[in-house]
Amino acid sequence: MASGISPALPLVVDPTDGPYRLTKSINEAVQQNFKNLILTNPGERMMDPEFGVGIRKYLFELTESDVRDTLRFKIREQASKYLPMIQIFQINFGEGSSNPADKVTLEEGNVLYVQIAYKINALNISDILTIPIQ
Repeated sequence: MASGISPALPLVVDPTDGPYRLTKSINEAVQQNFKNLILTNPGERMMDPEFGVGIRKYLFELTESDVRDTLRFKIREQASKYLPMIQIFQINFGEGSSNPADKVTLEEGNVLYVQIAYKINALNISDILTIPIQ
């Protein structure tokens, strides 16, 4: 029997893990949950209408500093409520990405991203979540 923490998203059939590929580490599961929290629109999750930041609806407003400040507040507020095991250090917004693993390069100026530096407190693991917003 395969071992893992939770189904990895997007769902992909994996003969090794069973019906679907699984997250293999706590860090991977937390990062997946954090990404879902950022991308989910409030009201979209059944039985919890307050869940989610809904960052895509701000796509064309991210150049304004007050919108960025509002989003920083929303991200921190949602993370403290739904992911209390993490501590956010920094939230940045920009165009493209300097991380080649994100498949979003600096040449792609029409793509915005949010980059969040955080730590999983209990495990003392620091990581950076980069989400392209298209």
